Amino acid sequence: MSIIKKIKELGRLDSYFNKTNRNSYDTLSSLLIHRLFPKGTILPFTPFSLNPNTILHVINEIQLNKRRSIIEFGSGISTIVLAKFIKENKIDAQVVAVEENESWANYIKAELKKYDCEKFASVLHVPLAPCKTKGHTGSWHDVPLLKESIKGKTFDLMIVDGPGAYEEKEIRYPAAIEMIDYFERDFVIFLDDIRRKGEQHIYKKWKQFLATQGHKVQGDIIDSKVYAVIQCGEGFSTYPMSY
Repeated sequence: MSIIKKIKELGRLDSYFNKTNRNSYDTLSSLLIHRLFPKGTILPFTPFSLNPNTILHVINEIQLNKRRSIIEFGSGISTIVLAKFIKENKIDAQVVAVEENESWANYIKAELKKYDCEKFASVLHVPLAPCKTKGHTGSWHDVPLLKESIKGKTFDLMIVDGPGAYEEKEIRYPAAIEMIDYFERDFVIFLDDIRRKGEQHIYKKWKQFLATQGHKVQGDIIDSKVYAVIQCGEGFSTYPMSY
């Protein structure tokens, strides 16, 4: 067997073990998450949802690093879970979810109301529009409308799982750039779908940009994860359990 073939087979094996581990972590995380909800609840996780293990990591951030103001680009099951967690644990925190699709935004609002946690999360419908962010050509959420909607707020945790990158591979790039004046001194960013090339480019550019803004930037892409974290400032490591 040639050296190149051996390397390729080892790569596939590594990918297999990473996927198996993710499935195990997601199963355990899902069990923990469902404990927040009434017996018999089955949350509709979809291929577009944040993985349960990712949501658990965000919950760890809220608990250990006392994140109290969360903005999420791309609403979903994670919005509901975080709001329910904040309510059940009596934490003084709020989630703002920004959603491009009005019908989906209304669905998430209804789900928040169903689980009696609408006081802990708001869903903003902010459609896509041509974007003038420096270094970006294409669309993103309507920036003037977004900034008017969050006027007076600051955030210490940002989750980026939208907009969908079907046609524009780096459509999520403006998030950190446009939000820079809305971050607290210490904050953390979660970028989902990091295995895609577009998100990998975004992640590297964000780290460079944040460093130029005087932030102490920490974080790396981890091959076994489907998301990546950028931590600015001080804070504990909050990665969920691993073996």
